[in-house]
Amino acid sequence: LGYFSNNGVSFPLAEGIILSTGNAAESVGPETGYISSGNENWPGDADLANAILNHDLVNSYNATYITFDFVPLSNAISFNFVFASDEYGFYQCEYTDAFAFLLTDNETGVTTNLALVPGTLNPISVLSVRYNEHNTDCESVNEEYFEVYYGSTGLPPIESPTNYTGHTVKMTVQSTVVYNRSYSIKLVIADAYDPLLDAAVFLEGG
Repeated sequence: LGYFSNNGVSFPLAEGIILSTGNAAESVGPETGYISSGNENWPGDADLANAILNHDLVNSYNATYITFDFVPLSNAISFNFVFASDEYGFYQCEYTDAFAFLLTDNETGVTTNLALVPGTLNPISVLSVRYNEHNTDCESVNEEYFEVYYGSTGLPPIESPTNYTGHTVKMTVQSTVVYNRSYSIKLVIADAYDPLLDAAVFLEGG
């Protein structure tokens, strides 16, 4: 994980934190080909697998996460983010690299995944947001939230602001919370099935 800045290139977020399933430094654009800087000895994440049961993250690798406790001083929280992956295109029909935003009420013990496709109960992943123009072997799913693909059926890779083949639009997770109550947050991303082809989530600063 690390800090990112768009440095004036065309990207939905100006700056913030990046969580990657590989070496975050290799996320710098332009797109130069598939990156696979994770490895089989870097484990996945059980909390992510449990949050995304219908996307088979049981066999996951290269999980990166941030977790912290906080006490809200208002009745709502929100984060903006962009999800990116090298699975977009050729592998988008089968590989479920995914991200979760797990909010836990420390008083009730209830955990909720806030990183859902808007208006659905589907978690954010390559399978839940994709556009079949870039792989006709499977249908589009929530394609209105897919921003851009860099490759033969999309824009030239040299124009990509990141080193990933595709990414979503800027998305927002939000939730009501109870003022002055203790909560925990876990933001986590992982590769599905194997440690190859990295993914990342860019969290907007501020």
